[in-house]
Amino acid sequence: MANFDTFSDKEWVTYLIKNDPDVIVSFFYKKYISVLVHNLRKIFPYKVEIKEYINEFYLYLQANDWKRLKTFQQEYSLTTWISVVSYRFFKNYKDAVIDFRGVVTITDKWDLQTDEWVYQSDASLKKDIMNAIHQIKNERDRQIAVLLLLEDREPDEVARKFEVTVDYLYTIKNRIIKALRILLKEYSHE
Repeated sequence: MANFDTFSDKEWVTYLIKNDPDVIVSFFYKKYISVLVHNLRKIFPYKVEIKEYINEFYLYLQANDWKRLKTFQQEYSLTTWISVVSYRFFKNYKDAVIDFRGVVTITDKWDLQTDEWVYQSDASLKKDIMNAIHQIKNERDRQIAVLLLLEDREPDEVARKFEVTVDYLYTIKNRIIKALRILLKEYSHE
């Protein structure tokens, strides 16, 4: 195991982009845990599942082959960059996902004329949703999608099954819906 205490900012970024599991765990749950927890406590005035939200921040940075992390400029310290980026992420995350949890479903669409969500009811859409769900890479997310979106199970039941809070389940659900909308757009263009 490497001595992470001697890593430079550039080395942290390089090894994160290489998806080194030891570096990822050390980075998020050892080196920067205090910065992330501090920002979480500033944003959320109530108790939250720290590890779950740090995981969401990791997924955000890791998305699109670490696209966001690749914007790190070395004239700043990585600590400062992580602090600013995580604060903005948690703030936006709270505003966009948690405060509006469960309002929109995968089968809704945005009506440009009325500026509101309109429910779509279509048998072929359900088939497309099932096909899109099967393309989700994360097994847990796939199972959650089936239970919540296709079987209409109660969120508290699904949260207990996966040993997560209901708040975090809504976070997962909204991430799934975002991914499924992208996949469903691909189906509509085929």
